[in-house]
Amino acid sequence: MRVHAFAAIAGGLSVATATQAPQLDPKALESHRVVAPDEAQFKALLEEKDVVFAKFYAPWCGHCKALSPTWKELSATFSVLENVQVVHVDCDIHTTLCASQNIEGYPTLKIFHGGQFEEYEGPRSLGALTDYLVQRIDAPVHNFGTLSSPPHAINAILVVSVTFVLGLLVSIYLLCFRPTNRVNPPKFYSLPDNSTIKKGHGAVYKVGSFPKPTVSLLEKLEATVKSNGDGAFLGRRPIDSDGKAGPYVWETYAQAYTRIKNLSSGLQAEKMLEPLPDGHRILSIYMRNRPEYLIAMYAAFYAGGLFCALYDTLGASSTAFILTQTQITTVVTTSNELKTIIKAKSQSPSLKFVVLADVTVATQADIDACKAVGLKLSTTADIEAVGAKNPRAPIYPKVNDMAFLMYTSGTTGDPKGVEISHSNILACVAGAEDRLKKYKGVQVFSTKGIHLSYLPLPHILEQIVCAVMISHGARIGFYQGHTLKLAEDLVALRPTHFVTVPRLLNKIYDTIVNSAKASGGIKSWLFDLAMRTKLANLKKDYRSHPFFDWLVFSKIQARLGLDRCNFVLTGSAPLSDDVMSFFRIMLDAFISEGYGQSECTAASNLTDFDDVECGTVGAPMISAEIKLVSVPEMGYEVTDTVHGDKTPIPVNGRGEICYRGPTVFAGYYKAPDKTAEALDADGWLHSGDIGVWTLDGRLKIIDRKKNIFKLSQGEYVAPEKIENIIAASEYVAQSFVYGDSLHAVLVGIIVPEAPTLKKLAASLNITGTLDELCENPKIIEAVHKDIVAVGKSGLLSGFETVRAIHLHLEHFSVENNLLTPTFKLKRNEAKKLFAKQIDDLYVRAGDLVAGKNVKQG
Repeated sequence: MRVHAFAAIAGGLSVATATQAPQLDPKALESHRVVAPDEAQFKALLEEKDVVFAKFYAPWCGHCKALSPTWKELSATFSVLENVQVVHVDCDIHTTLCASQNIEGYPTLKIFHGGQFEEYEGPRSLGALTDYLVQRIDAPVHNFGTLSSPPHAINAILVVSVTFVLGLLVSIYLLCFRPTNRVNPPKFYSLPDNSTIKKGHGAVYKVGSFPKPTVSLLEKLEATVKSNGDGAFLGRRPIDSDGKAGPYVWETYAQAYTRIKNLSSGLQAEKMLEPLPDGHRILSIYMRNRPEYLIAMYAAFYAGGLFCALYDTLGASSTAFILTQTQITTVVTTSNELKTIIKAKSQSPSLKFVVLADVTVATQADIDACKAVGLKLSTTADIEAVGAKNPRAPIYPKVNDMAFLMYTSGTTGDPKGVEISHSNILACVAGAEDRLKKYKGVQVFSTKGIHLSYLPLPHILEQIVCAVMISHGARIGFYQGHTLKLAEDLVALRPTHFVTVPRLLNKIYDTIVNSAKASGGIKSWLFDLAMRTKLANLKKDYRSHPFFDWLVFSKIQARLGLDRCNFVLTGSAPLSDDVMSFFRIMLDAFISEGYGQSECTAASNLTDFDDVECGTVGAPMISAEIKLVSVPEMGYEVTDTVHGDKTPIPVNGRGEICYRGPTVFAGYYKAPDKTAEALDADGWLHSGDIGVWTLDGRLKIIDRKKNIFKLSQGEYVAPEKIENIIAASEYVAQSFVYGDSLHAVLVGIIVPEAPTLKKLAASLNITGTLDELCENPKIIEAVHKDIVAVGKSGLLSGFETVRAIHLHLEHFSVENNLLTPTFKLKRNEAKKLFAKQIDDLYVRAGDLVAGKNVKQG
């Protein structure tokens, strides 16, 4: 017998097997005749036999004729059993009998057992039919020997039954309890070079030498056009008249390159991409991800220029600052952003041209609105048509020329323009390839790769991924532009890899786990069993589990559109251990976490696929070298050997993370003072993050040197800025705004102004002591409302809004160790003191990580 498969059926389980029936004596088989009862004989058989298996057929039916030899052998096999009868009924002859059984098609197979009947609809092989009949026979195996029957037939039934049981047990073991795909973590991920240690500086960690890039991004694209010009490149989902998105349609590399050439030539012909006062040709792009974003980018490269991104979260003042500082003349945008550009014109005298990428013809209303403020409006279709008639040869950028001018969102003061070169980008691409290309099955580095572009292209991570795809002739499919429709786009595209951020993975995790719990019954039990089994195996370095991967997780993968995803990259903020482990077991895919910032071109570290532990960002990529520098004022020294209070771990030093190498930026645009703060004389970029080295050479992020941190969606937050703004609330005497990289929102500890708090209580007809007022839900709600309103007046962004507050009566002071002698808040001490309150606030705000609160401390 061969056990073929286990199948899950709508909330329950059914075991589907196929039996290899024993071979009968050929002479006995030849002489055997299948019983063909008339109506009276059929009724008698139903009364005499425990089991009757009947084939209702028509002699002219081709399927019936094909089944006849199998049915004869089945009948011969079970003829040895007195309580079982296999029969066939000719419905052309016995019309009344067939009509009484409601036979409508041929052949129809029915089993009659204990006064009940069941129509058989399974496979019609001898093995499947034999197995089906064996499972429905009441007579136990040990009674078979008492029958007066030929020995070979009795042995046949014994073989079928015993082999079925043994095969089932073996299959359950192999499928359910034997994990596969064991990873092979190295003993050391990176090693220190102790030869050049300076006082207060740790050893330099690196993983090898690096060949510098020699060509530009434009030349990389042209090489792919030559090798894979007919290959699909840029994909979008067309929207029909009902607003529904269709399947992805694709432009080839050759078609896209023609558009790039035409758009660039047209921009130059229309004097829209002229050298600016600083000598650069800068094209600004302000739109959500779409094919025209990359078309416009590479059009700038084609003209020997660069692009500068604008985006919504910059805010109006930062947008005006960027346009003024760069003196950009042209913005490629879409209709959604046009009003923002028109408003910015009054503060941006150099801005002259706006090019719409989402329409082929601009409306007269939009043309007039632009004209009223001194802007000329056209479309990419217009400019491409001009370029097609006036083609220009490419002006190839040099490898060290600036490609991107990426402005940070800025938490305090004006945003800073990060100068990223072609060399920076391609060095990061090469570093990622070196880390990941050794793993078979990862299709990022081939023409088979399919990427869903939804992370903002103004951010460096998405740019790196797109550069990887272009280098290898892979496909880039764009989302519809709405995060609420991202799930639809995933299912429509079915990418081979998924580049994402912790906040989205947290949401997917919560949805899956909560759905499994809510389903109840066998589904919930199976999901829990699969989770526990695979997590236990993961601790032993096993990634795959054939049974549970097939039975449980493949169904989830398909619903997510990640059924052919073999690689997940997450970055911008740390991913919690629970969520990281879940996606490793759920997708049966390689999961890697990156670390870096815009100033080092997205990534300096990337976790190894063979590393299934959580909590680190891995070793340096080949394109970076890293060291730690002591921060004594925070208690971090490069000579430290342990980290942590409750559960200390051994480390090789603690300090500020600094990196150097071909991915490090040249500086901040027109801001030499800011550049000097970030880059030291030896070329080391000081990140502001505090890290530790594990003993096996992996980096772990533990703190921030500056009072700036990231939320889980990747937004930087300056808590002091928020505290200064909400201090305008009449109810706020002091505040401690808290957030971290595992959470998406901010919470706050508020020291209230006692007099105004009492007035508030009186207006609400609430009495009690100050302590009681601080715990009253109505008081807390009223104070919180006022803080939110003050924040809006102070132009705080949505992610800067404090979502839940705790009222604390005692003022922060030097005496209670919450303020420094210069009256600055000691955030680490405040975090320790209010750990429980912070936990409670996140529960109240509903911001859980992996379905639970991440405890402080």
